[in-house]
Amino acid sequence: MTYLTQNFLPSQMSEAYSPQLQSAVMSAFPTILQAHEATKIPAIVHVAQAYDEDVAVKWVQQQLLAVNEFAGAKAKLTDFQLDELAIQIRLEYGYLNLFEFILFCARLRSGKYEDFYGSIDPMRILKSLDAFCDDRRREINRAYEEKERIAREREYEESKKNSISFEDWYLSKSEEERAKTREVPYFAKMAKEIEERERLKSGENNPNDNNG
Repeated sequence: MTYLTQNFLPSQMSEAYSPQLQSAVMSAFPTILQAHEATKIPAIVHVAQAYDEDVAVKWVQQQLLAVNEFAGAKAKLTDFQLDELAIQIRLEYGYLNLFEFILFCARLRSGKYEDFYGSIDPMRILKSLDAFCDDRRREINRAYEEKERIAREREYEESKKNSISFEDWYLSKSEEERAKTREVPYFAKMAKEIEERERLKSGENNPNDNNG
């Protein structure tokens, strides 16, 4: 929000994120995740907070007007529909950053979501936006899960580097500590096998062997 007011007047913000970007945004951001992760891109709600609600709503209207003009439908959005639709989008989807919403409009123009059969229907636009946000959530969740998986693998590899085997740990202990370890049923068999190997290495006979 501070970034906006320090660097842009409302008119400059509208020009920086103009509807003309709809033509190129799909090449710049092939996925929603890339648009979501773009740095220093304000959300629609930030525009409202930095300036006022009217600036945010008018910005949404400008983007919708570009879709309205681009669509081949005979019946376009009326002024009333455009006003109400922009307000509803601002209130329900204000968390979208500006590139995400521009990308949505570009995808809407390309026919990725709902088709307009003879007229542009505000409800179809909202249904398409809902589908876009579902795709957005899936992409963000997949990216988060992948980062978590990589972090777990890295943590596991680091733990392997810093860990020692049970045998090395056992042999590093004093005889008193080893005796306590052998009293634990889970470790008793492993400890016995380690002791046997150590006796064989040192050339000692197993005291249980029959020498006779």
